[in-house]
Amino acid sequence: MEYVKSSRVFLKTHPEFSEKWLQQKIVDDVGILGLGEVDVKDVERRQPGAGRLDILLFEPESNTRYEVELQLGASDESHIIRTLEYWDNERRRFPQYDHVAVIVAEQITGRFLNVINLFNQAIPLIAIQLSALQVGEVLTLSATRVLDLA
Repeated sequence: MEYVKSSRVFLKTHPEFSEKWLQQKIVDDVGILGLGEVDVKDVERRQPGAGRLDILLFEPESNTRYEVELQLGASDESHIIRTLEYWDNERRRFPQYDHVAVIVAEQITGRFLNVINLFNQAIPLIAIQLSALQVGEVLTLSATRVLDLA
């Protein structure tokens, strides 16, 4: 096997990529996130009195829904709160399912990892750091769970 050096591409500052682009890549290949055998239930799902949930995933075997919030760049308080708000809205509207909040960001910073970890003790929450890597002329996405269910 040949070794090829990769370089990190920051989607937030790159002129060719956007959150919509990333959202579509995940919808096209939900396995990118490493959440198991999940299906895309909805995209840009309207939330009552709030914004739009980026992606709603469903795992039929366990009857679990994953409320996924995407963020280009580093994690911040507004996306963390939004992730929790969407999770709470969905679990209240559809109590017949188990629900898991998922925040996906290019960088899960130490400061917010501590905060997310505190929430994780009471809320089913997964934090995924998603990196874009360029290998030659190819771009690939790599997801790492930096916080899993407690």
